[in-house]
Amino acid sequence: IIKDIGFKVHGCVGAIASSSMTTELAKNKPVMEAFAINDEDIVEALAGLPEEKIHCSLLGAYALKSAIIDYAKSIKNKSMEEE
Repeated sequence: IIKDIGFKVHGCVGAIASSSMTTELAKNKPVMEAFAINDEDIVEALAGLPEEKIHCSLLGAYALKSAIIDYAKSIKNKSMEEE
Protein backbone atom coordinates (compact mmCIF):
# COMPACT_ATOMS: atom_id res chain seq x y z
CA ILE A 1 0.00 0.00 0.00
CA ILE A 2 1.34 3.42 -0.94
CA LYS A 3 1.14 5.46 2.26
CA ASP A 4 3.21 8.50 1.29
CA ILE A 5 3.87 9.95 -2.14
CA GLY A 6 5.07 13.28 -3.47
CA PHE A 7 6.52 15.01 -6.51
CA LYS A 8 8.95 17.83 -7.03
CA VAL A 9 7.56 19.60 -10.06
CA HIS A 10 8.93 22.53 -11.99
CA GLY A 11 6.73 23.50 -14.86
CA CYS A 12 3.40 24.75 -15.98
CA VAL A 13 0.12 24.64 -14.11
CA GLY A 14 -0.92 21.55 -16.09
CA ALA A 15 2.17 19.62 -14.95
CA ILE A 16 1.68 20.69 -11.34
CA ALA A 17 -2.03 19.80 -11.33
CA SER A 18 -1.40 16.46 -13.05
CA SER A 19 1.37 15.53 -10.62
CA SER A 20 -0.74 16.52 -7.64
CA MET A 21 -3.69 14.49 -8.90
CA THR A 22 -1.40 11.52 -9.54
CA THR A 23 -0.44 11.53 -5.85
CA GLU A 24 -4.10 11.70 -4.81
CA LEU A 25 -5.01 8.79 -7.09
CA ALA A 26 -2.10 6.62 -5.90
CA LYS A 27 -2.28 7.31 -2.17
CA ASN A 28 -3.56 4.38 -0.07
CA LYS A 29 -3.70 2.06 -3.08
CA PRO A 30 -1.84 -1.23 -3.51
CA VAL A 31 1.33 -0.76 -5.56
CA MET A 32 0.08 -2.69 -8.60
CA GLU A 33 -3.21 -0.80 -8.60
CA ALA A 34 -1.27 2.48 -8.54
CA PHE A 35 0.97 1.18 -11.34
CA ALA A 36 -2.14 0.89 -13.51
CA ILE A 37 -2.95 4.61 -13.21
CA ASN A 38 -2.65 6.19 -16.64
CA ASP A 39 -2.90 9.62 -18.20
CA GLU A 40 -6.60 9.17 -18.97
CA ASP A 41 -7.32 8.47 -15.28
CA ILE A 42 -5.48 11.65 -14.32
CA VAL A 43 -7.27 13.84 -16.87
CA GLU A 44 -10.64 12.39 -15.85
CA ALA A 45 -9.93 13.01 -12.16
CA LEU A 46 -9.03 16.60 -13.02
CA ALA A 47 -12.34 16.91 -14.90
CA GLY A 48 -10.33 17.56 -18.05
CA LEU A 49 -7.38 19.60 -19.19
CA PRO A 50 -7.01 21.96 -22.11
CA GLU A 51 -5.98 20.02 -25.22
CA GLU A 52 -2.55 21.67 -25.27
CA LYS A 53 -1.91 20.51 -21.69
CA ILE A 54 -2.93 16.84 -22.06
CA HIS A 55 0.72 15.85 -22.47
CA CYS A 56 1.29 17.06 -18.90
CA SER A 57 -0.79 14.17 -17.57
CA LEU A 58 1.66 11.78 -19.18
CA LEU A 59 4.42 13.12 -16.97
CA GLY A 60 2.67 12.16 -13.72
CA ALA A 61 1.75 8.68 -14.94
CA TYR A 62 5.26 8.08 -16.31
CA ALA A 63 6.94 9.29 -13.12
CA LEU A 64 4.70 7.09 -10.96
CA LYS A 65 5.44 4.01 -13.06
CA SER A 66 9.17 4.77 -13.03
CA ALA A 67 9.17 5.17 -9.26
CA ILE A 68 7.35 1.88 -8.75
CA ILE A 69 9.78 0.08 -11.08
CA ASP A 70 12.74 1.59 -9.20
CA TYR A 71 11.19 0.50 -5.91
CA ALA A 72 10.63 -3.05 -7.19
CA LYS A 73 14.25 -3.23 -8.38
CA SER A 74 15.53 -2.05 -5.00
CA ILE A 75 13.45 -4.68 -3.21
CA LYS A 76 14.76 -7.37 -5.57
CA ASN A 77 18.37 -6.25 -5.16
CA LYS A 78 18.00 -6.13 -1.39
CA SER A 79 16.60 -9.68 -1.27
CA MET A 80 19.40 -10.92 -3.54
CA GLU A 81 22.01 -9.38 -1.23
CA GLU A 82 20.48 -11.17 1.74
CA GLU A 83 20.73 -14.57 0.06
